[in-house]
Amino acid sequence: MKLPKSYKFINGPDIIEPLSITEDCVIVSDAIPCYIHTNNYKKQKSFMLFEKCISNPIWVYDMYLHVANTKNNIYIPNLKYVYNFSNNLPIKNNRYYKFVTLNSKPRLHRILCSAWINNHFDLTEFFYTMKFNVEADNITEHLNYTDYPGPGLQFKEINENLQNEDGNDIADFNIFKEYFYEHSIDSVFNLVNETSFWEDGCSFNEKTAYAFLCYNIPIVSGYGAAHSLERIGFDMFTDIVNYSSQWEKNPFIRTNKLLNDNLAVLKDAHNILNKDILHRLERNYNLVNHQDINNIAINKLNAPKQVELLQDILYNINKLREGYFS
Repeated sequence: MKLPKSYKFINGPDIIEPLSITEDCVIVSDAIPCYIHTNNYKKQKSFMLFEKCISNPIWVYDMYLHVANTKNNIYIPNLKYVYNFSNNLPIKNNRYYKFVTLNSKPRLHRILCSAWINNHFDLTEFFYTMKFNVEADNITEHLNYTDYPGPGLQFKEINENLQNEDGNDIADFNIFKEYFYEHSIDSVFNLVNETSFWEDGCSFNEKTAYAFLCYNIPIVSGYGAAHSLERIGFDMFTDIVNYSSQWEKNPFIRTNKLLNDNLAVLKDAHNILNKDILHRLERNYNLVNHQDINNIAINKLNAPKQVELLQDILYNINKLREGYFS
């Protein structure tokens, strides 16, 4: 890869239709866009940003750990969702809940997960938030791609007024610590349903960060998610959690297989923890809370030459934003 001369900035959530890409470098902020007015599986999997891409750009992703859809990738994720966090509650040898799962928007894998949990577990066995109910809200999008998975969990939020200035809830650390923290550290596993679904890639958001900060064994969805987190240095407990589904490109099959493959360990959650597991959970906590975690991730996810090129790209991006270049 050589230093690009032209740049395009894309804020994923703002993109609702294909846009022309002729530049040498594309910086994708936030989630990769997907089609919102189609029920065509092949179109959803076609990766919208390619439709009018006539160049062979360098792709810079600020939320992803891995994207198989594109080549010439550089990853600069933010893993530091919580600053100066001091865990004032000790790690628990015994937990009340088998798992915790925090969900807001009704994304497709969260819909499947909601029905699966409702089918296999009693409400006393886990803690959850689910700011939607498939049946009450008449959500039918998933039925264009898969059979009816059964009724989902009931709508549940801790407090309808829990929003920060950006309109987020669990993304705000103060809200998380006051309302979600104690439930999460009292859970063995954490079913993490991050944003990524259609794309052959995986993102890192606050849900994953909180799993590590709360000493949970994470079960993360997303294409190549466990592998990518292991590259950074996190222990994904692959001796306990079955991640054989992570390279499945059909996201519906991947989601269902991840859940079904780990039903037994979730059922047996209260017999999982021991001194060795607790020590490994503490190492994950220390890593995600490391003051230099973002640079650690950049250097682990990218080759040395990519890191060197990144410095030049970021320098030029800053110049562009300052108005030095037209």
